[in-house]
Amino acid sequence: MRNYYEMLSIEPTADVSTIKTAFRRQIARYHPDKVLHLGPEFQEMAATRAAELTVAYKTLSDEALRAEYDTKLAEGLPTPPKMPIVHPVAEAPVAEAPPPPEERYKTPVPAAPGRSRFESERAGRDVIIRRAVAVRVQAVLEALYGKMDTPTVRGFEIAFVPTAKPRLLSAPLPRVLVKVVDTVDAAALSEAWTNASRARIHSGKSPVVVLLFGKHIAPQPELMRALQNFERQPKAPDRPHELALVPVDAGDWNCRLLPGVSAPVRKLIEHICK
Repeated sequence: MRNYYEMLSIEPTADVSTIKTAFRRQIARYHPDKVLHLGPEFQEMAATRAAELTVAYKTLSDEALRAEYDTKLAEGLPTPPKMPIVHPVAEAPVAEAPPPPEERYKTPVPAAPGRSRFESERAGRDVIIRRAVAVRVQAVLEALYGKMDTPTVRGFEIAFVPTAKPRLLSAPLPRVLVKVVDTVDAAALSEAWTNASRARIHSGKSPVVVLLFGKHIAPQPELMRALQNFERQPKAPDRPHELALVPVDAGDWNCRLLPGVSAPVRKLIEHICK
């Protein structure tokens, strides 16, 4: 198995700027638009490769994570697996465990009767984007918090709940909900807010982070007005202690971090976004 430096084709002494340049050069080769004309098998390989490169970049561009990784390399210890492993939810034995992200979005949607070729290709591309998002987000979360459960939550493509318990006096581990839409606007925020408030996946003061990936992002003032409307609503006793909505550009993975988020949530977003 190649180490992270070899994956990015850089030297172990490379600085952060070199790492970032190498990552962008490598990840561009596996963008969904560049593999859309290939078969499902090659599209799946591209999404997997993109997720591996993302984990390598996030690890080497973080000073603490890189130091820990370099120590493991020097000691000859096994490095973390290139791809995360999804574990089924143990609390729901009567229900079938949800498939992992790489299986949920494995095959593009077939063309329905009367659907144009363009519509069919767009549907297939959307499936690829959803799969790539799920795999990449899970890779980052497992690098930060360890193994994840992936319960099915109404209104979202996938949910991530850490299986590890937070250490004594440490901040509660966040729960993450992922939704992919065409446009992140006030309506999309409102729907996500309502569904996340009813999700019941939080525990104690664990924050719930909603990642709203969109091809288009509404202007910041519109998003802020929607957020202010949510905050004025009476807080239900069973609502999450912190509910953070984070619009993310699905094209370049830039986040629109709205104000008022806690330090743990901010740290998570910094690792997910470029």
